[in-house]
Amino acid sequence: MKAIILAAGQGTRLRPLTYGIPKALLPVGGRPVIDYVIDTIKKCKKIDEIVIGVSHMRNSIESYIKNTRDDVDIRIVNTMELEAGGDLKLIAASLDLKEAFLVAYGDLVTDLDVNKLVEFHDKEKGLATIGLFKVPWEDVHRFGIVELENDYIKSFIEKPPRNKATSNIAHCGYYVLEPEVLDRLPLKKIKLEHGLFSELAREGKLRGVVLNPKVWVDIGSYHSYLRANKLAEKLLPPE
Repeated sequence: MKAIILAAGQGTRLRPLTYGIPKALLPVGGRPVIDYVIDTIKKCKKIDEIVIGVSHMRNSIESYIKNTRDDVDIRIVNTMELEAGGDLKLIAASLDLKEAFLVAYGDLVTDLDVNKLVEFHDKEKGLATIGLFKVPWEDVHRFGIVELENDYIKSFIEKPPRNKATSNIAHCGYYVLEPEVLDRLPLKKIKLEHGLFSELAREGKLRGVVLNPKVWVDIGSYHSYLRANKLAEKLLPPE
């Protein structure tokens, strides 16, 4: 099973930190954020190859991976910063995808259970399964929020205002897709949340599993980057 990490962003909201270092290599608790994503994915024994899509400072990322991550088969491919939807379409075109594959956003620090996500998808045999977690009601405007009923996602709303959110169950940035859903993705700049996920939810073909990790934080902004560094010690192995 392949895993695709979407790490194409330039990290404009993190400047000046990202002027000289790609977002994927920003240190969190002394380790590049991409290491946390790789380690989370590695916990799933079904994963035999990781593909990282990058568009900015590829040489730096490739050099880091080559010199530090010989514990897993990793390939680096170029993307065009077409948001998650367009980049995923582009990456998939270079792969021979014949079975379900995992997708993860490359700016997340989390300890979520990827095995549980993959096992749920394999058991239910759906087109797409999204990992979910509960967030504080005051934060729903920062996430893709779903209505979940009997493991089916009935609606998917990207970053709704607090007064229009119908739940506090959010998309956690990890999901499993079947290859046939790629035919629904255009090769243009588009968010998965605005296109594919909303479409599948309307058709009753989008599943969700609540994972509720102990730690989940993105590094998309300077504030969240500082928070990730404070939480990183929770993911460190015991001495």
